[in-house]
Amino acid sequence: MQGETAPESETPILKECILRDGEEFCRTVSPDGMASAPAEVAADTDYLAWARPFLNDPVGWANENVLNLDILVPLSIQVGSVLLALVVGVLLAPPIRKQVLGLLERLPENIAKNVTESVPALVRPALWALLVYLALTILNAVGQESALVRIATSLALAWLLIRVVTTFLPEFVRKPLEWTIWVFAVFYAFGVLDEVLDWLSNVGPPYAGGRISPIFIVQAIATAAFFLFIANWIASRLKRRVHALPRVEPSLRILMSNAMQIGLFFGAALLTLAGLGIPLSGLAVLGGAIGVGLGFGMQQIVANFISGVILLTDRSIKPNDVIEVDDTYGVVKSLGLRYASVITRDGKEHLIPNEMLITDKVVNWSYSNKEVRVKKRLRVEYETDLRQAVDLVVEGAKDTPRVLHSPAPVCLVMEFGDEAIELEARFWINDPENGVANIASQVLLSIWDRFREAGIDIPLRHEDILITPGSTLQVEMVRPKKPSSD
Repeated sequence: MQGETAPESETPILKECILRDGEEFCRTVSPDGMASAPAEVAADTDYLAWARPFLNDPVGWANENVLNLDILVPLSIQVGSVLLALVVGVLLAPPIRKQVLGLLERLPENIAKNVTESVPALVRPALWALLVYLALTILNAVGQESALVRIATSLALAWLLIRVVTTFLPEFVRKPLEWTIWVFAVFYAFGVLDEVLDWLSNVGPPYAGGRISPIFIVQAIATAAFFLFIANWIASRLKRRVHALPRVEPSLRILMSNAMQIGLFFGAALLTLAGLGIPLSGLAVLGGAIGVGLGFGMQQIVANFISGVILLTDRSIKPNDVIEVDDTYGVVKSLGLRYASVITRDGKEHLIPNEMLITDKVVNWSYSNKEVRVKKRLRVEYETDLRQAVDLVVEGAKDTPRVLHSPAPVCLVMEFGDEAIELEARFWINDPENGVANIASQVLLSIWDRFREAGIDIPLRHEDILITPGSTLQVEMVRPKKPSSD
């Protein structure tokens, strides 16, 4: 602040100056202490300056800004255009929806059932967005005001995108995308979307050749999701074609389908990096890091992966084979690059690492064919007609379902034991996946029924005590102890 005094011949006047934001504002002060503020200072301190015209003269402001034909006519045209688009959309939506349903019925059944309920619901929002956008284009072409129509177009497009999101995308991404679409629609309606996008593109830490900004992150997620979706879609269809090949072994089908799936996903990752402008030369460093990790921390994973490739190529174990690993006996449901799925007879699904199938002892009951021989031992007394017992064992095995007649069941006399004669029934089955212990139990029950009808007894185990001459046997009677009161 500085003061200046006028010459003595004139009335003394003081001048006050203020430096604000690089500009100098001054006012004069009379001797009686009254000060007159310049317009710049008054405007700077009057926070209701934008509303002063309306507050001072409401009627005049309305006549100039509301009842003015230069404003009413463009506003009426815009409101009429939006209302006309909505009415036409309501009228055209039913017949167009019927046409869309007719076209969807011509699609393959597996595709039609997924889109029959969702696509017709998008007809009205899409029609409204198209008509409002058409109105916006026409108004811009003839040089008319279109601010209100632009807002309506933004909201219509946002509503259409939200309907698409809630129809096709998973539940967990619907709400975030809905809020994001509405926010960007509001920015577009007010004409500040480009400025917001520029600001979001310049926020974040820089990296070689770019910046990790919110826009970059959204672009990366969208690009990766698109390429991964395409890769998964192609892989699923190629896998179905490969599994339908009649002259290819099941294990080779699995290997081919897994190899194609891995290749497609790797290609999707490369396309994503290229689409985002990330130099692929950086993968050399990443590849070296992955190699070190594989060498130290991922030995078991790599071992299982290589073992899976070996199993799929040498075909020692195939899907639907009946195998036995340690205490696990069941049917191989599927072979993967990390583990094999084996379902046991009690319904449990065991995921056995591929390395165990390579290094441990594995019994494959159906390696070359599914015919399996089952052995069960039984005993008869020495008084039994041995030939009749052997014939009854063979008959009991033949009359049991699932037992093959070729090779035919046999019964062998194995040993004349101390207590009984030991026999062994041997019979064949060709469906070990249906169980081995259950068919052995059925054969023994059939033999038991025939032995009872023929009067053949199965001896009980017993032990003989020999007392030599001259020895004594001492017997002592002991009264049992009474239980204590405690």
